[in-house]
Amino acid sequence: MKRAGFFKLIIILLIFTNRRYAQDVRDDESLNYTYLGPVFSYGINKVEYTDWFDNSTETKKMSGSIYSGGLALNIFADNLCGDFQVKYAYNQLDFTLTYMEFSMSGKYLYPLNSLFSLGAGLGLYIETPPSSNGHNGSAGVQLPLTFLINTSPGTKLYIDFFTRYGSLGIGENTKSFSMGANVGFIFKVG
Repeated sequence: MKRAGFFKLIIILLIFTNRRYAQDVRDDESLNYTYLGPVFSYGINKVEYTDWFDNSTETKKMSGSIYSGGLALNIFADNLCGDFQVKYAYNQLDFTLTYMEFSMSGKYLYPLNSLFSLGAGLGLYIETPPSSNGHNGSAGVQLPLTFLINTSPGTKLYIDFFTRYGSLGIGENTKSFSMGANVGFIFKVG
């Protein structure tokens, strides 16, 4: 009999404890939303590196264009956005490089109205081997400036203007500076 009374007391305490410390349902603006969709990029690139050419080491400076396309995953939490991108890149310098590019950035978005938002943030990018022409992979920092358009309740169009600084992945004492734009159309998936 004492055991039954003890278990009843524990069950009653659990019920009242759950009611007292139950979490409030969050309002719609504090929820996290996940978006997924295609992204395309274009940029200009200036690089400098030291390597063996013929019988001596020289420093080369080049500039060219970068084209890339892939998939973007964006997670929105109120005015914050986490942006993750996976792209295949085609870099035209004095020679051509192709490689996979991964980037991530955190951005703060300021809503101008219910349709438009402006934002800025900080991120990282990585260019991975294997690729063409002995490119060993590289990495650096990026600064995105974002213009976001809410095209429908389940879709968004965004344009990122970015600046990047990092290494090249060929030779020694490398520097790479690029500027460009990402255009993505993302769909709400969660």
